[in-house]
Amino acid sequence: MPSYRVLGTEINYETKPDLFSPKGLDKGSELLLGCMEKFPYTTALDWGCGWGAIALWLAKKAPNSQVTALDSDIAAVKIAQQNAIGNRIYNLHILASHGYEDLPASHKFDLIVSNPPTHRGREVVDTMILESFGRLNARGVLLLVVEARIKPWVATQLKIAFGDYKIVKRSKKHVVVMAQK
Repeated sequence: MPSYRVLGTEINYETKPDLFSPKGLDKGSELLLGCMEKFPYTTALDWGCGWGAIALWLAKKAPNSQVTALDSDIAAVKIAQQNAIGNRIYNLHILASHGYEDLPASHKFDLIVSNPPTHRGREVVDTMILESFGRLNARGVLLLVVEARIKPWVATQLKIAFGDYKIVKRSKKHVVVMAQK
């Protein structure tokens, strides 16, 4: 079974050819996870979890936390659930949901992370950013990794929803940005 390791936490995984990053942890998600020591959490959400790369890592890195993952793709949700079982991760709840639709409004988080599906268009990502503000606890953080070429419009949405944003880390192709409630 393939695996990846970031900041000393190793995850075994399976994926499928029709899911995002079918060959393993993508460079953007790896960059994002490499920043995670700066962001403590007891509750976290991986929005658009795919096969679970980020959510699995968050849950395993902080076994006393409660992590939620959601994705609109049923096949992705099933693989993520299998990956959680395969890694003996029990503090991760994986939910099929179109955006925040099927997540109870009472669920709030210290941290929301995403490698958002920018291929689905600006409206999907813009809506996720705007709706994330209300899903965070006081002082909660939204942490996104996006391709550097689209950072300007993501930055604009972060300013609209949160008032400001910061660049946490960047590579030649990706940038990790954060906004705090």
